Amino acid sequence: METFVKDTKEIKEAKKETGLLDEILCDRRLMNDLHALDIDDSEISNYLPLLATYLDQRAAEEDPRHKLEAPYPGMTMKLCIDDSGKLSYVLGPNEETKRKEALEKNYIYKDFPEEWADLNGKSVKGERYKKLKTALAKTFMKDCVKPWVYVKGEANSGKSYYLAAVLNGLAADGETVCFINCAKRFDELRSLANTNRKEFDKIMAKLQKCGTMVIDDFGSEFKNEYIRDMILLPILSERSRAGLRTYFTSQYSLEEIKQLYSLFKGYIQGGRVSSLIEKNIEKVVTLEVGIETVSQKRAK
Repeated sequence: METFVKDTKEIKEAKKETGLLDEILCDRRLMNDLHALDIDDSEISNYLPLLATYLDQRAAEEDPRHKLEAPYPGMTMKLCIDDSGKLSYVLGPNEETKRKEALEKNYIYKDFPEEWADLNGKSVKGERYKKLKTALAKTFMKDCVKPWVYVKGEANSGKSYYLAAVLNGLAADGETVCFINCAKRFDELRSLANTNRKEFDKIMAKLQKCGTMVIDDFGSEFKNEYIRDMILLPILSERSRAGLRTYFTSQYSLEEIKQLYSLFKGYIQGGRVSSLIEKNIEKVVTLEVGIETVSQKRAK
């Protein structure tokens, strides 16, 4: 009985190997690669486990349905000849991994949900985004003199969602970008100013000079004279002077922003915040809650 079971397993393995060999011999692309490496057809049976792994990896790279089945997730596999003259392979990051690495490398801050990291400008569609898309496109023109965009909208109107997609594309193309939640980051900077002035100056310089910056949920941050005069205004003033793209999302109008930043000492300084923004934008872009953004909210 044991001999019968053993023989049955061997027969199944032999059939499996024969089927794999036939699959490889019929795979013109793979055969061209093997021939380019001077692998003779008679040698292929010696490399069946390696080539089975290669085919699984290739399928996972080329078809999202097989993504989770990849022997080496996030990698691409290239056949080669090793130092001993045998068929082997090398691994490297695939395009998705490279894109994610570029995002991490080129973001100073990325204050949005992790699932938004896969967004890009093409993946966010809808008629309601047209006016925002048009306003953003103007800021990339060579003769642009108003490189800022102020986007007003209620919560879940999609303003942050769309701007995250735009910044992802810029970061993937190699530009240094920054997407900050101003309530979180301004408070951090206020604390650093007292505890680590060197780090405070370093971060301020990055925020003042990065290529494109989104100041998200503007107006929701804690406000006092120090945040206004030593953090917000220096960032905006330097970016205005350098003509750097700066995008705001907010539930507040610019008049409301002026009032909020004028409630404490220095009414004139409060007016400077809104004046700087008005100077650098064509007009406020208002985004209404629509079907697309309701779908996005439910998808989370």
